[in-house]
Formats: sequence, structure tokens, C-alpha cells
Amino acid sequence: METLFFIIAKTVAILLEVVYFGMLARMLLPFFLNPEESRLYGISCLITEPFIAPVRFVLVKLNIGQDSPIDWSFFITAVLLSLLTTFLPAI
Repeated sequence: METLFFIIAKTVAILLEVVYFGMLARMLLPFFLNPEESRLYGISCLITEPFIAPVRFVLVKLNIGQDSPIDWSFFITAVLLSLLTTFLPAI
């Protein structure tokens, strides 16, 4: 049973790392490539959007950051992923 929890925790940790690096790629690629023509950017959007969309939905419902030039949903999702990655080994 303990090994099952270990395997699940490792799988979730790897998934979180993939999403985190996808977010990093999504943030940096528009500086170097045209986002409309880049497949790598499209893949990073496909990986990260399921994690960003719920945060964006909550922020829209709470009317937070609507007039800001910063994508707060992206920033908050990155912080949440970082916290999850930090606290996952403690579970």
C-alpha cells in the first residue's frame, strides 16, 4: 500500500513539473517565436490551459484583475503549482 502511494505521489509530481515547464515555455516563447505559427507554443497552451482556466474563471467571477495588464490567473496558477510541488513530498 505504501508503494502505491509513493507511485501516485511521484506521478503527480512529474505531472506538476511538466505543467510548470509548460507554463515557463508559454511565458517565454512569445519573445522568440510568433505564437500563431509555433507548434511548441500551441502544445504548451494545451498542457497548461486546463490548470489556468479554473483560476481565470474564479478571478472573473470575483472581478479581480480585470483592468490589469498582468495575467493574474497565470501568476496565481504558477504559485499554486509551486506550492503543490513543495508540499507534495510532505503528504
